[in-house]
Amino acid sequence: MRRTAADAEITRLEILSEARSSFARDGYAGTQPADVAERCGVTRGAVYHHFVSKAGLFEAVLIELSEELDAAITAAAGKAPDTRSALEDGARACIKFMGKSEYRQIVVEDGPAVVGLQRWYEIDRSIGLGNMELALAILESEGNLAVAASDGLARALFGALTELGLAYSRSELKLEEATDAFVQLIHQLGMRSG
Repeated sequence: MRRTAADAEITRLEILSEARSSFARDGYAGTQPADVAERCGVTRGAVYHHFVSKAGLFEAVLIELSEELDAAITAAAGKAPDTRSALEDGARACIKFMGKSEYRQIVVEDGPAVVGLQRWYEIDRSIGLGNMELALAILESEGNLAVAASDGLARALFGALTELGLAYSRSELKLEEATDAFVQLIHQLGMRSG
């Protein structure tokens, strides 16, 4: 039995990890909290103590994957020599990450149905839209954006990137096709290297 806050956090992380594996492997419908608990060596009550419901556990996994996506984008963009390259490299990292089988199953296949389309969109938007707005503002301030940066433009690019990532995750486009389409879109907007 774990008694300290640190022990409780270890239990929570173990449950989250096992649930993530199960949701990725078996989907939402095929994952049972009792099985997750058994594989973690805890009671089903411990799962519900930390996550309240199966849907709550699923949402925590979905958020964790979304945060990992954001970290992958940030890491790729951080290595770029200029803002436009950072936007392009971040987009490539985004699309590639969205093609991972666990992301596809959890976020793309099950996510909208389990957490609801509105909540799914809120999670996605809260992680990536701000970065798109920031990149456009920087490009504009550097004089490297031929059109005015705006909320609408950021949403349009973010929507295009999300759709390209979803298409890649569903094997409707190859990675190169999806990333090239986003880079071409950037070029069509008159973005130029700094």
